[in-house]
Parts: sequence; structure tokens; C-alpha cells
Amino acid sequence: MKSADRKRISGIVAVSAGLLLMGTASAWYGSAWNRPYGSGAVTYERQNMMRGHGYVMRELSGMLEGRRVFNRDEAVRLARELEEGFGDSLISRYAPGTWVAGSRTAPWTWNNFGAFRGYAEGARQSSKRLAGALDRELTDEEVQQQGVWVPPGMGHGPRHQQRSGLIPMEAIREYGLLNATCHSCHMSFRARRW
Repeated sequence: MKSADRKRISGIVAVSAGLLLMGTASAWYGSAWNRPYGSGAVTYERQNMMRGHGYVMRELSGMLEGRRVFNRDEAVRLARELEEGFGDSLISRYAPGTWVAGSRTAPWTWNNFGAFRGYAEGARQSSKRLAGALDRELTDEEVQQQGVWVPPGMGHGPRHQQRSGLIPMEAIREYGLLNATCHSCHMSFRARRW
């Protein structure tokens, strides 16, 4: 009888230890969405902010490539939104020690934080220049000197090409620079999920 009780108790202890280890492992390796406090909350906010940046970039891309109707006021608003989200606003979400499992931020980001800060500030400056280029309408002389981009959905002929729908080539270049800055930062400081 005693050996059966010992086997039962050792089984209970083994199952309890296994459950304890599984609970600890799921708490550590689980997604950052399940952690409302501490570093997980910062990661959650950071991921939401980056998703918002991606959405804004897709919206701008749609307008500049003709998949959406170009609306100058909306494009300027989106570029200003990016300007506010980059720079110090982005840097504040990357405090030391906010790397947790489930984050795609590479662990070497904090070792090379100067370069990361440079990307964030470069993206802010580029989005500021993009907003400035989109905000102003071109004169006839500027159209002839630097050229304009007419999105494919605008149609052909003078009655379809209204002055408000013409996009300065400066804005196209700034959007390309902003897009390249975002991609190179992701290539340098984004890793696979841990």
C-alpha cells in the first residue's frame, strides 16, 4: 500500500511541476498582446504605433500610385501624422529593457541606438518635407521646370487634369526617400519573432 501511495504522490508532484513549468513558459514565450503591464505594455503600444505608420504609408501609396483618388488635404494630413509619429515620439517607445518575447525588435537595437535614433529622425524630417511638398500647389512655371506626376486614375486631356490633382515630383521623391528609410530601418533593427 505504501508503494502505491508513493507512486501517486510522485505522479501528483510530477504533474504539478510540469504544469508549473508550462505556465511559466507560456508566460515568457506568449505573445506581447497578453501582457498588459510592464515591458509588454510598451511593446504593445509600439506595435500598434508601427501598424498605424504602415496603414498611413499604404494610404499615401494608394493616392500617389492612382489606386485611390488623390486628395491633397488628406495626403497632407497623413504626412503630418507620420511626422508626429516619428522622431522623439518613436524613440520614447524604445526605452532600455523593453525587449520582450513576441517583439520583432532585434535585441541589438539598444546597442546601436544612435543609428536607430538617426533613422527615426530621418523619417521625421522626410515626412515633414513630404507634407510641405504636398501642401503647396504648383505654379505654371514650376510645372514646366520640375514636372509633375499625374496619377494613372486621373484620365487624359486638359479637362481631367485639374491643378489640384497634380503631384509635384518633389513629393514623389520625398515619399520614395521616406519609404526607403522605413525599409532600411526594418532591415537593420527588425528581427524574426522571438
